[in-house]
Amino acid sequence: MRLAEFIRANIKEIAAEWEKFAGTLIPDEEFSASVLRNSIEELLRKIARDMDQPQSDAQQTRKSEGKTQSKSIVDVSKKHVEDRIKMGLSSRQLISEFRALRASVIRLWQQDRDRADKTDLYDLTRFNEVVDEALTEAGARYSQKMDESRELFLGVLGHDLRNPLSAISGSAELILRAPDHERNAMLARQMLVSVGRMSHMITDLIELTRVRWGNGILIHRAPTDMRELCRKAVMEMQAAYPDRVFTLDVENNLYGEWDELKLIQVLSNLLGNAVQHGSPDSEIIVAAKKTGDEVDLQVHNEGPVIPEKLMPRLFDRFVQGKSGAANGKDRSGSMGLGLYIAKQIVVAHGGTINAHSSKEEGNTFLVCLPRTAPHDSMVKII
Repeated sequence: MRLAEFIRANIKEIAAEWEKFAGTLIPDEEFSASVLRNSIEELLRKIARDMDQPQSDAQQTRKSEGKTQSKSIVDVSKKHVEDRIKMGLSSRQLISEFRALRASVIRLWQQDRDRADKTDLYDLTRFNEVVDEALTEAGARYSQKMDESRELFLGVLGHDLRNPLSAISGSAELILRAPDHERNAMLARQMLVSVGRMSHMITDLIELTRVRWGNGILIHRAPTDMRELCRKAVMEMQAAYPDRVFTLDVENNLYGEWDELKLIQVLSNLLGNAVQHGSPDSEIIVAAKKTGDEVDLQVHNEGPVIPEKLMPRLFDRFVQGKSGAANGKDRSGSMGLGLYIAKQIVVAHGGTINAHSSKEEGNTFLVCLPRTAPHDSMVKII
C-alpha cells in the first residue's frame, strides 16, 4: 500500500495517535476530541491528495525553496493555525504539533510494512515535503496573526483610553477655574469614574493578551439600567467636550442583563464618532426605547453624509472617514477603531449595530440589544 493510501485508510488511527500528544500541549485545559481533531483529519486528507499529484523536478525545487505549490495545503494550514491560536498554543507548541503528526504517520506506516523499497522512499520524501510545506505556511500565518493582534492591542489601548483621559483633563481644568465647591465635587467624581473605566479597559486588554489572542471579548452580564448607563456616558463626554450639546431622550424602566462598562464603551465610541465627524454646532442626541424583548439605542447627529462606498466597511478595523471639524482638520488622532470595537461588544451581547445616513435626516447609529443573554457571552475578534 502506498503511503498516501495508507494515510487515507488509517486516518482515524493516525489522528488518535496524534491526539494523545496534542492533549499534552495545554495540560490545564480540557478540550474535546472534536476540538483537538477539528482540522487534523482534513490536513491529512489534503496531504494525501497532494502526494497523489504528479510532481516535476522544477516543482520539487520550488518546494525546497519554500515556494508553495498547493492552494489546498495553504488553506487548511491557515485554518489549523487560527484554531490553535484560539486554544492558546504558542508558536513552539504549533511546531511540535506538526512534528508529532509526522512522527505518528511514519511510525504507524513502518509498523505496517515488512521492508521498504524505492517507491516507499519516494513516498516518504513526498510526505515530508508536503508536511514541511504545511509547516511553513502555518508558521507564516501564526506570525501574521500575532502581528495583527499586537497592532490591534495598541490601537484599542490608544483609542479607548482617549475619551476618559479627555474627560479627566477637562474636569481638572474646570476645577482649577471654578470656585464652586459643589461643582468641584461633581467634577472630581466624574474624574474617578473615568479613571475606573480606564482601569477596566487595561485589565481587559491585559487579560486578552495573556490568555489567548483572537478568542473573544468576555461579557460580564448583570442587571443594568440603560437610562443610567446613557447618563454616565453622556456626562463623561460632556466633561471632555464642554462646548458641545448632548441631549438625552431615554425612556424609564429600560432594564436588562448587560455589561454596563462595555456598553458605556460602545456609547462613548459612538458619541466620540459623532463629535469627530458631526457638525460642530449641532446637538448630539442619545435616545433609547424598549421594542419587544430588545432595547433600541440611537446616537444621532447632523453633519456630512457618510459616503455610500464607505458604508459596507464602516465597522471594519482602521477605517476612517473625514472629520466634520470646522477647520477641516481631524485632531482626534483616530485610528479608525471606535466603530469596530463598538460592533464587537454589541455582537458579544447578541445584538446588532447599523448606521443610516442622509442629507435630510442626518446620521444615526442604531444599536439593538436583547434584554437577556441569548446564548454565550463570547465573540471572536476578526
